[in-house]
Amino acid sequence: MGDFSSVEASVPQFTPEETLAYISYIQKYAAQQPRTYWITIPFYTVIKDHKQQFRFGYRPEDLAHIDTIEQKAWEKHETYLKRLERFPLDKAEYYARMKEIHGISTVREIVQVMGGDWSYIAKIMRVLELPEPIKEYLRNNKNNPAIVKFFHLRRLLDIVYQKEERLQLGRFRALIEEFEASRHEDIMYRPDLVTNL
Repeated sequence: MGDFSSVEASVPQFTPEETLAYISYIQKYAAQQPRTYWITIPFYTVIKDHKQQFRFGYRPEDLAHIDTIEQKAWEKHETYLKRLERFPLDKAEYYARMKEIHGISTVREIVQVMGGDWSYIAKIMRVLELPEPIKEYLRNNKNNPAIVKFFHLRRLLDIVYQKEERLQLGRFRALIEEFEASRHEDIMYRPDLVTNL
């Protein structure tokens, strides 16, 4: 195969919308011969129900190590996305932003504006009481499906209920050790973050 790097470097890069707008402009106003356009759209394939499906976009990070994405791996990825959507720290920070934007001071007022169960939202908001190093660890590792699965709301509240920061950090270290013991494969874990707690 030839080397197309020099050709690609000389060709201007357009978004799909810009390309379509340019093509319609040429068709409407230019008296030129048809041109050939090269559009590169990233995609990956998923094998689901014995059928190959094309998904536009870049391959998700948690599936980057898998050569062929089978149905079981795809379902695990979808479960991870659902968990990530309900990740307690993200939801708590979202509710805190809504409180600030709408000038709200209580959880019941959040429920009036956004709907939902006030007791669940109150529990989610307690996650903001975690010490900053723990919140930083959770933010840095939320792309790891195992971390998202392990540190669900109940475990995070268990840390919050320790009251004192040193007790919270000690409980967090114990949970990290429990997490490490439960894992059989290598994970994206940085011991320096835990030892600094």
